[in-house]
Amino acid sequence: MKKQILISMVALVGLLSASMRCYSAEEQKGAYIYEYKKELALTNVQEKDLKSIVARFQSLAENKQKDLNEASAALKKLIAENGDLEKIRKTIHDMAEIQAEMSYEGIASNRAIEKDLNETQLSKWRGIQAAFAQNLQKALDVRRVAGNAGKQE
Repeated sequence: MKKQILISMVALVGLLSASMRCYSAEEQKGAYIYEYKKELALTNVQEKDLKSIVARFQSLAENKQKDLNEASAALKKLIAENGDLEKIRKTIHDMAEIQAEMSYEGIASNRAIEKDLNETQLSKWRGIQAAFAQNLQKALDVRRVAGNAGKQE
């Protein structure tokens, strides 16, 4: 059960995260719940609500990712310049806090989405998430193999 929850959370992050932009158009196809309006029998109101939830999360994730990138650059600079250990510790803590906020918001968004769905829709959506996570993992595996092959040449 814990493994299933973990897989669902990984899928959620993949499905909602603004970082989806680093994947090809084919890999992104089907990333958003409102793309399954017909399969899930979503009403127009549900579709509108879900788009709003996803847009809100994406906006927040983009802002948090910028903050995380800035903190990461600052940390690299501190380390490279043999910076103060307390500043390094604080930067690491700041980065962890940003990541925790992003995870929390992902969970909150998922719950808001689930709250908008009826039991049948929710069951179908969980199946879609599981399939999407598997396909995304396959795509990442292909990239990893291709990347390793390029390094060996």
